[in-house]
Amino acid sequence: MKVFIKLIVLLLLCLISEWSVAQNDKIVQQTIKLPLSDGIHLSTEIFQPDSTGRYPVILIRTPYGKYLMGDYGNYFARHGYVTVVQDVRGKFDSEGEYAPFLDEKKDGLEVLDWIAKQPWCDGQIAGFGTSYIGFTALTVMDAQHPALKAVFNTSGWIKPGKMNNPGGALHLGLALPWLLHEETEKKRNLANYDLDSLYWVIPLQNAMQAAGVSSPAWGSKSAYMNLNADFDFSKVNIPVFHVTGWYDFVKEGTIENYLEIARQSKAPQKLLVGPWFHNQEHTSLTEVGEEDFGKASYLGDPGIRALALRWFDYWLKGKKNGIMDEPMVEIFNMFHNEWEAFETFPPKNIQKTAFYLSSQKGANSLHGDGWLTTISKKQNAIDTFSYHPLNPVPTNGGANFHFFPEQLGIKDQRDIEKRMDVLVYSSEPFSEAQDVVGNVQVHLFAASEGEDTDFTAKLVLVDKSGYARNICDGIIRARHRNGLDKNDLLMPKKVYEFDIDLGHTAFQIQAGQRIRLEISSSNFPKFDRNLNVATDSFEASEWKTVKQTIYHSKKYPSQLILPILQK
Repeated sequence: MKVFIKLIVLLLLCLISEWSVAQNDKIVQQTIKLPLSDGIHLSTEIFQPDSTGRYPVILIRTPYGKYLMGDYGNYFARHGYVTVVQDVRGKFDSEGEYAPFLDEKKDGLEVLDWIAKQPWCDGQIAGFGTSYIGFTALTVMDAQHPALKAVFNTSGWIKPGKMNNPGGALHLGLALPWLLHEETEKKRNLANYDLDSLYWVIPLQNAMQAAGVSSPAWGSKSAYMNLNADFDFSKVNIPVFHVTGWYDFVKEGTIENYLEIARQSKAPQKLLVGPWFHNQEHTSLTEVGEEDFGKASYLGDPGIRALALRWFDYWLKGKKNGIMDEPMVEIFNMFHNEWEAFETFPPKNIQKTAFYLSSQKGANSLHGDGWLTTISKKQNAIDTFSYHPLNPVPTNGGANFHFFPEQLGIKDQRDIEKRMDVLVYSSEPFSEAQDVVGNVQVHLFAASEGEDTDFTAKLVLVDKSGYARNICDGIIRARHRNGLDKNDLLMPKKVYEFDIDLGHTAFQIQAGQRIRLEISSSNFPKFDRNLNVATDSFEASEWKTVKQTIYHSKKYPSQLILPILQK
C-alpha cells in the first residue's frame, strides 16, 4: 500500500510538472537522414526543447515506426531533453536491408557517435525503450561508449535465448507471428494466410514459405540462437533500470539482464516487476487473463515514463529526487496483491524447498493419484504417458505473445488436466500462507522411446473450489539438455536427468490452497512440437509417437523446487 500511495504522489507531481513546463513549450522538431559509414541513411526525428541550448539526449531506436514515438519525443523534450527517435535500418523511412536485431549494435554505436558531436548535445546520452526498442538501447552497453550514461529498459533483453528458445525449444507462438508481421509490413504485403494452420506445417521450416513470404531470421535459426553470445556483462558500467511483468514473454530475458549485471558488474541497477503482460505502459488493464489484480497493480499514465524521467533526471542532470534512496527492487506479490521491496532479487531470505513427485496407481490426468510431498516416496516408481506430436497439449494462458490477448495470463487449467497425456501432481492444502519469490525449477528423471523429445512443466495454484491458476511454465528439449550449443540425442528408454526452468515469479499460497505440477511433452503452439526423431524438429518431415516414463523414487527423486520466502 505504501508503494501504491508513493506512486500516486509521484504521478501527481509529474502531472503538475508537465503542466507547468508545457506553458512555455518551445519544442523545435526536425526530421533528417542520418548517414552511416556504409552509406545508408537512417530516418531520424529530433525533438529539441529550443533551438539554441545544449541538453542531455534520450535515444529511441525503433523498428515499429518513429511516427508512433512522437508522444515520447514531446514528453521528454518538454522536460529538458533532446529526444532522438529513429527508424532502424530497413524499416519505414530508413534505407538498407532489415535483418531483425543483427545490425542494432553496430548501427547504434555509430548513432551515439553522431549525436555526441551535435551542438545541441551536452555530451550525455541515455537509452530508452520497450521490447525491441529496449534491445536497441541495451545491446550497446558493453561497448562503454563515453557518451552513454544510463538506460531505462521496459521488457527488453540482451541475449534472446530465454525468450526465443527456452530450454532449447522454439517459442513458436512468438517467432512465427512476429516475423510474419514484420515481413508483411516491410513489403506492404497483404498476404492472406491462416496462422493457425501455419503452426502445423511439417517441416516447420516451410511455414513462412507456406504463407507466401520469406524471412532471413526464420531461415537462420543458429544465428539468432547465438545472437549477442559475446556480450560482456562485466563491461556494463552505467546505471540500468529494468521493468517487466510476471506474465510478460520477455520476463526472463529482462531478469537475466539484471542478474548478469549484478553478478559480473558493479553498475547501479533497479528492478520493477508487476503482474503484467507485455507493453505495460500501453494498457490500463489490471486484468491478466482471468485474474484482476486491482488498482494497486496499475502504475497509471504516464507511470513508467514518469519513472524513466526521474531516472534520467538523477543520472544525467544530477537532481536529488530520491530515486536511489528507494528500494532497489520492487515486485508485486500476486494474490497477496501488494508491492514488496527488497535490496536484491531473488531476495536473500528464501529457502529452496523440494516437493517430490509420487503416485500409487498413476498420475495421469486430474483423476489420477499424483501427489507432491516434502518426503521422497518409494511406491510406484514410475508414471507413463504417450506423446503424439499430432495431438499435442494445447496452450492455455501463460506468458505469451501479446498479439493474442485470449491466450494471455491466468486461465483455469482443469480442462488441460483431464488429458491422459498430462501427469498431475498436487500437494496437500497448506496450513498457513507462504510466499513464493524467485526462480521455480523442476528436476526430472525421465526416459523416452524417442531419440529426441520434450518435457514440459507447469506450476498451478489450486484454490478451495478447485479453480486451477497457471503460475509459470517451462520446457526442456532433450537434445539441448546440456546447453543450446549442444546437440546430444537420447538413447531410447535410458533414464536421464532434465532440469526444467519455469522462470521467476512472486505469489502467495494462501491457507487452504494447494500447489500442483503438470508434466507432459507439449504446450502448443506456444512451443513448437518435438517430432521425437533424430532430425531437428525445425527440419524434420517425419514424426513418431513415443512412450514417456517419469521416475520418482529414492534413486530417481523427481522434484519441484520452490523458493519460499522466510519471514
